[in-house]
Amino acid sequence: MEKANALSERIVNRLEQHRHDLAEKQQQLDSKMKEMLKQRERLATIAMRTLETVILPRMEELARHFDNAKVSVLQTDTDFSCVCEFLHTARFPAIVRLVIALLPSNNEAFTARYDLNILPVLMEYNRNVENIFPVEDSEKVLAAWVEDRILDFIDTYLRLESHPFYQKDNTVIDIVCGMRIPVTSATSSVERHGRIFYFCSEHCKDAFLKGNS
Repeated sequence: MEKANALSERIVNRLEQHRHDLAEKQQQLDSKMKEMLKQRERLATIAMRTLETVILPRMEELARHFDNAKVSVLQTDTDFSCVCEFLHTARFPAIVRLVIALLPSNNEAFTARYDLNILPVLMEYNRNVENIFPVEDSEKVLAAWVEDRILDFIDTYLRLESHPFYQKDNTVIDIVCGMRIPVTSATSSVERHGRIFYFCSEHCKDAFLKGNS
């Protein structure tokens, strides 16, 4: 009986120790999660402020130069994004979505991400670029990176204006020189007998008018 009581006491002690260990681990986990969530909230606040002060103004400046552009800000649990969407037009016959986003991490750094989608996909282009920036004291460097990405985007977007695959339904022939040009690139046009003639330069137009005067 005495041995049984001793064993029972040892079992109770072992179970108590286990409960104590679990409680201690839970306390450590709670403390860790509290600190992690606090850190996440701090980084989210910095990310949103950086998006609003560094990225958004530059994307709005980009949109200001295109009548078919619209800028918006999106926030999810994992990233903070500035989106510039471009509607399909005769000059730029594609639906385009440019996103520059900040993805906070847990190591005092942001991943800045550039994503470009052009529909339909009729040419090769650079779709994604990423770079890592420290949370503190990186606004100037980030701003320069964002501006470089915007200029890269403009170079890509302007290709739509003359790309043969995108402009195949908008191409006309200058009757004077025989050059095929996008109708939106024609410098002028003349109507004769219900037909419109487009010209790549004023010289071609003048030659046409001279020959049809």
